[in-house]
Amino acid sequence: MSGSILRSVFGRLPPVSRRDRRIRQLDRRLERLRDKHQRLEQDVKSGDQLTRPSYRARLHAERRLRQIEVQMGVPSTSVIRHGKFYVYDLARSHGIDVPAQHGRWDDPAGIQWDDLPDLVVIKSAFSSSSHGVFPLRRTASGWQVITRDTIMTGEQLVATLTELVKAGRAKPPFAAEEFLDQDGTGMCTPTDVRALSFYGEVPLVALRRNVEHGNGNASSFRFIDSHGDDVLDTHPSVTVDQSIPVPERFDELRDAASRLSVAIRAPFSRIDLYRIRDRVVFGEVTPRPGGRQWFGPELDLALGEAWERAQVRLARDIVNGMSPEPVFGSSDAPRG
Repeated sequence: MSGSILRSVFGRLPPVSRRDRRIRQLDRRLERLRDKHQRLEQDVKSGDQLTRPSYRARLHAERRLRQIEVQMGVPSTSVIRHGKFYVYDLARSHGIDVPAQHGRWDDPAGIQWDDLPDLVVIKSAFSSSSHGVFPLRRTASGWQVITRDTIMTGEQLVATLTELVKAGRAKPPFAAEEFLDQDGTGMCTPTDVRALSFYGEVPLVALRRNVEHGNGNASSFRFIDSHGDDVLDTHPSVTVDQSIPVPERFDELRDAASRLSVAIRAPFSRIDLYRIRDRVVFGEVTPRPGGRQWFGPELDLALGEAWERAQVRLARDIVNGMSPEPVFGSSDAPRG
């Protein structure tokens, strides 16, 4: 038996296969560490990180400042301090559609499961990273989280929500709201349109497609500029998929993000929107997005410059008499 045949036979044995997979994983990790080390060496040699605008540096500074505020008991000034549904009202007042709501409850035990539509989203007013958000489909035996196989009863969902509250990962009130059915099948969640918005300027939009709710590793992205043109072919930590379609009438989404970012009164916000047929629908605002947030040196510089320009414009407007608090538009939307 030749050597290549022997290797093929032994390679199929479970212990050998596990070893080979582990070797490949370690090789990939080593390559990532080498890349990181090389970038750090370049930063130290050039000193550019000390003198040039940087989106990533500004964002990490904002995260550290918020941690210090929490330690000192200083209340947040972000628009999301009032909860997601307050921001819904703010968005609606500026002519941006929001998901229809079927009810709100201070206690998950009060949710009237039998009265809900067969497709629905249960959402907490205070949560992050998909915690406290459950896109659901009614089945004969309970509720199925969209993109997952697990079936849960209403009682199990109440227990799950209650545990999230106890763990501090979600806070009431909870709402049952419209499921945004992008393709009419009720089988998938819509593509996120994540606009990096700098007090009216929107230089970068990430289109995010997620094939499994709550699993960020299953997401893919397409990165485009304000005109809808691709700006990144690769990314160091996420999958880039340029087959994700740019939403129809993309300029409406961009303009909605621009308008809302000014109303929020912050130099930077990530504003998530959806295109559902003829509707531009608001998702949420994230003041300090998680993760590495590294888009390469050129985009990091451009976004850093956009942040600095936004900071100056906002300060100028406040000095000239503008209120620093979020401003509602001309509609009669209720607040809170």
